[in-house]
Amino acid sequence: MKITGIIKPANFIDGNSFATNPRKLLRSQKILFVEKNGIFRGLIDRTTALQITGGKSTLTALDIAKQPLYQTTPDDVVRHVAEKMIKYGTYIIPVSKDNKPIGYVGMSDILAILLLDNEIVAKMELGKIMRRYPIFVWSDDSIVKLWNIMEDIQFSGVPVVKETSSRNDKYNKLVGYVSKKDLLKAGNIRKALEGGNNPSKVEKIMNRTPIVLTPEDTVSTFVEKMIKNDISRIPIVNEAYELLGIIGKMDVLKLLIEGN
Repeated sequence: MKITGIIKPANFIDGNSFATNPRKLLRSQKILFVEKNGIFRGLIDRTTALQITGGKSTLTALDIAKQPLYQTTPDDVVRHVAEKMIKYGTYIIPVSKDNKPIGYVGMSDILAILLLDNEIVAKMELGKIMRRYPIFVWSDDSIVKLWNIMEDIQFSGVPVVKETSSRNDKYNKLVGYVSKKDLLKAGNIRKALEGGNNPSKVEKIMNRTPIVLTPEDTVSTFVEKMIKNDISRIPIVNEAYELLGIIGKMDVLKLLIEGN
């Protein structure tokens, strides 16, 4: 199956725009195509936008744009694009026609199509494939610590926990989740990353009602939730909201393509 029907339109930004402008746009958009004089010059994603601090405010969009690791055309097929996403570790691949960018293909749409042809994976319980002992942050950790984790490991988001006592034991209760979108929405993130005094804590910006699933939920349910809520990773919890694991788009894509 060709990718023609799942190409999303490109969102362009002028290369002469200040590099701080993409921050606002990327709160609602996943990626921006940078052009100058009608020529495609590169891409800006949320990770790049978050790296722009006050000391770099004179930079332009062209200065921070990055060249895509891989580009494709509307005639490419879904499985081939999926393989390239795994190879290059990317969730989005730009699409060009006649050497001009027209949009991009996202991993969510790729997963939805591949899952239609794999009933075994679709019905698989998340408890069997989730990543156990996921990396997390405490609710009273600083935003700086959170960002360092997200940048070092290239996570799109991180679970937030708080140690909680039950009758018989202590456990890490999921109390929130922070994504790169949340960081972009936080007005104080730039000051925190620039080393300001008393940096804000994670609990100030976290989503307190994150989307969660249980070990008994299926891969099909994960993909549905992921697409509906436009998210990349979902924490796995039990009835007490103890953080048991996490599952992301790339985990499912590798399962569908590589079988492991």
